[in-house]
Amino acid sequence: MKKSLFRISDVLELCTAYMLCFFLNLLFDYVKIMDLDSYILKAFLKNFTDYQEIIVLIFTVVVIVFHYQMLHRKKAEIFCKMLVGDTIFNITIRYALNCLMILIFVCFLSTLANVYLKFNLTSNFYLTFIFIIYILISTREVRKYENF
Repeated sequence: MKKSLFRISDVLELCTAYMLCFFLNLLFDYVKIMDLDSYILKAFLKNFTDYQEIIVLIFTVVVIVFHYQMLHRKKAEIFCKMLVGDTIFNITIRYALNCLMILIFVCFLSTLANVYLKFNLTSNFYLTFIFIIYILISTREVRKYENF
């Protein structure tokens, strides 16, 4: 964490944001199999579960925007690290590895919960794929802050 762009609070924020998407998906899967006695509640929840993919995708976009803003707040720190003698390549690699470690940790927790509850894992893989693609794209953003 010494040379990382992320502080403890940043790691917790990003971990919480990723968990929001993964466990929202888990919650929708749980609501689908829940046996309810109330017809009104069942009809109300069915309106949400019908649009599960869209709702999870919207929350994924919100997390991506949050992730972008967090990277944008770090541009002065990236420039200062370069002034001290760190290379943009090393900064970019550390940024990507830190983001991927956080994502893999949250994905692992969500996968464990899905396996324990015997839910389908495909939506977890889709979310992981979307976040990995964004992390790889955002590493190019780190290079843009070279000439702050």
